[in-house]
Amino acid sequence: MQGHKDPAPSTRIGWLHTVLEQRNCKRVLDTVCGDGGDSLALVEAGLEMVSCDNSDSSLRKVMTLRWKKRSQPGFDIWVIAKAKPSTLEYDLGQEGVVLGAGFDAVLCLKDTFTTLNQEDMRAAISNMATLLRKGGVMVIDQLEGDTDLEAGTDQLASDMDHTAVKPRSSSARPLTLEGFEKLLKTCFVGGYTHTLYAQHESAAEEGKPFKFYHVIDKL
Repeated sequence: MQGHKDPAPSTRIGWLHTVLEQRNCKRVLDTVCGDGGDSLALVEAGLEMVSCDNSDSSLRKVMTLRWKKRSQPGFDIWVIAKAKPSTLEYDLGQEGVVLGAGFDAVLCLKDTFTTLNQEDMRAAISNMATLLRKGGVMVIDQLEGDTDLEAGTDQLASDMDHTAVKPRSSSARPLTLEGFEKLLKTCFVGGYTHTLYAQHESAAEEGKPFKFYHVIDKL
């Protein structure tokens, strides 16, 4: 696991787009699209999106977004499907999604990963890695249960002081950085490099956790 020295953009979606653009990503799988905000921004940026979620209400919202913009470029090929991260490959197959040679990028955002139990975390890593082509990138965000920053990280918001931030209090399963790295080593299909980025919340917002972004390049 490594951290870059170059500063990342301060906005999350801008940073994400930069990560994808640097790797010439074209076809992207958003495994937990939620209300569709991230997927929408990436379609507007010219990427070919496959967006999935296990929530019917979320999928209806995303379909409404697509319908409203159906006349704009890229929206007519935006694929929306029902799937869970832990059974991703099977679910997408059942939905008739063409998997082809794999995706250029696979995303698991919206603080979803750490809400999974350990078994589903392992299955999600394996499924996402399987659907990722060689040379592709996986991006997972994580609300950290242990705010130890021993590992080298890059900051998304470099002007914040991490020493004043308290660990989260949440019903989501705590997952340390070490625990995430162990998951990768045991469950990722194929070789990879792992880069960690840290986003710091304002010290004035008590109780706000760190957020980490794992950028995993498949070799």
